[in-house]
Amino acid sequence: MLRQRWHYWTCGKFADWIRGEKKPYALEWGAWDDYYSDLKKRKPIRYWITEKLFKTLQNVWCFPYDVYHTVDCYVRNRWIDKTHMIDTGFKPGGYYEIDEKIIHGLFTELVDFVEKDLAHIGAYKDKKKYKFKNGRCVEAAYEYFRWANRLKDTYPDKTKKPSEQAKAARKIKKLYEWWTKIRPSRVDPYLSSGWSEVCKVNDKTLFDDHNKSQHNLENKNRL
Repeated sequence: MLRQRWHYWTCGKFADWIRGEKKPYALEWGAWDDYYSDLKKRKPIRYWITEKLFKTLQNVWCFPYDVYHTVDCYVRNRWIDKTHMIDTGFKPGGYYEIDEKIIHGLFTELVDFVEKDLAHIGAYKDKKKYKFKNGRCVEAAYEYFRWANRLKDTYPDKTKKPSEQAKAARKIKKLYEWWTKIRPSRVDPYLSSGWSEVCKVNDKTLFDDHNKSQHNLENKNRL
């Protein structure tokens, strides 16, 4: 069963009142587990009411919509968006080796993730109005990278070290720029290594040797 919530009862003002404190709007990756463990130790009853009971009650209340949403998502994912398939970006009709399909498929998905998913997060975090085309915006994606790069570990020990999300954002940015900027502009390794010239010379040598052999054979037959 798929459940989509535009508003979680566990995050509402009433839940904050029962909890006795305001729930964090956002935390770093991995910090939510620490938050819930700490809350459960300090306020076990309030934790159960706000995080367990409220969630169960909301699931019961939203059950009819969840059924509709599950069917709708399956239809869209299966026949319209086809999210079970990886887009390689290749032109249909050609033959492509498995190594080409792997690298192009993975990096095409990475580009989509950066220019669509992360871009929308970046646009949400910034007040500037970004222009999206076909759901993409590179400028908003870089705004996300700037924002995520500044994230620090603040819960629970407040070490102020780069958070796991910040580290991941830096790696994603490097991979994205390698695929979209560095790789397309790099010199062909066959040309830079001189291998292409070696192949040309070898091909010419083989061609000349073949012609000589053919010529000798023809002369022998005439004799």
